[in-house]
Amino acid sequence: MTAQAIVAVIVPDAAVQREKQRVVTELQQLRSDLLLSQPFVAVLAMRLHLVVVDDDRLATACTDSQRVFFNLDFIKRCSTSQKKFVLAHEVWHCVMGHFIRRQDREPLRWNYACDFEVNGILHHYFKGDDMPENVLFSHSYSGKSAEQIYQTLGRSAADQWHETYIIGGKSLPADNAQFDQHQPELSSAQHPAIKLDPDYQPQPVTERDLHRWREYTAAAAQVTGVMAGNQSSVMQRVIKNVLSPQLSWPSILQRFIQRTISGSYSWHRPARRYIGQGLYLPGRQGKKLHISLAIDTSGSTLEDLPQFLAEISSILRQFEQVRLQVISCDATVTDVSYYENNDLPALVNWQAKGGGGTDFRPVFAYLQHEQSDNCPPQALIFFTDGYGTAPAQAPQYPVIWVLTGQGRQPTNWGEVIALIS
Repeated sequence: MTAQAIVAVIVPDAAVQREKQRVVTELQQLRSDLLLSQPFVAVLAMRLHLVVVDDDRLATACTDSQRVFFNLDFIKRCSTSQKKFVLAHEVWHCVMGHFIRRQDREPLRWNYACDFEVNGILHHYFKGDDMPENVLFSHSYSGKSAEQIYQTLGRSAADQWHETYIIGGKSLPADNAQFDQHQPELSSAQHPAIKLDPDYQPQPVTERDLHRWREYTAAAAQVTGVMAGNQSSVMQRVIKNVLSPQLSWPSILQRFIQRTISGSYSWHRPARRYIGQGLYLPGRQGKKLHISLAIDTSGSTLEDLPQFLAEISSILRQFEQVRLQVISCDATVTDVSYYENNDLPALVNWQAKGGGGTDFRPVFAYLQHEQSDNCPPQALIFFTDGYGTAPAQAPQYPVIWVLTGQGRQPTNWGEVIALIS
């Protein structure tokens, strides 16, 4: 019989609870002090509940978009300016929507990429001594998105990017208490006594939190005048990208598709397991997702067509349950083709038909009146630069406008996603 190790669990006693409250009060004051130096960050930090915990599951600090959790020992070691940096760092994670953008990416590499993105912003506002030790930072990543940094890190062996950087150029292996290493491994062999704090209860983050923080960011930008001409161009560019929104559109589209193909609820076929209890609850039924995808093939988007096709291929590779109706259109509908996952080789031979003027209305007219099955799509994705005429009224189905880098929103309805080159 294998002997089981006994692990002692330590919870905060009265003295630790008093110390936690003292540090919380200090952090609340520092948050107020930020109103003078970084009002945009301070206003957004007011949206977060500050929680100090004495818990071995948290090495430094983290956020669940509603709270910021600080490890007691870690935050006490930080200087006043470093505490402000940590708070600003977690605020920017919320602003950038990192908790939703990860999708199925490898967690540790994604965490590194997000920290590089955030600290690439913060190094404009904090000096080297204002940052805790082992902060992930590299000038080569400044101005790049977490998705771009993630791909770059992936081109190197893990032991080459498993290191941290501070402004002086000194590096330290990541397993040596790296800043923002949120979830270190715990094992009974290494920890005969583990500190667990009941106050450390981060909640799952949802897509609703992403939209909520987009609203918070827009309000803070307006209140603090951060988009005014005399403000930092770096800050303006980042916030504009967040509010556009110019997140990586594949991750947003992936959430949309997965939410749809994961199964729909239908009152017409109630779940049998509940009928015997007199409960007629909706049944869950998986099905193939039929999406219409329009490509603007007018003269102004000819240079963008290779990228459009690359993204279409990506959709088909990632989602086997998707059937794409691909509609080519300039001033008229010029071609309609259908593709599924096993049709990827045929997509290589797709040829653009058009090159003339731009009018989006024929696509919507075709979907409403000319389809052979007379069924509206479950969604329409429209690749375009936005320079054309759209219908005045939104259709009954959801529409996603995927715009090129210099594109403009063609109408006031539909979801808008910027295609990052």
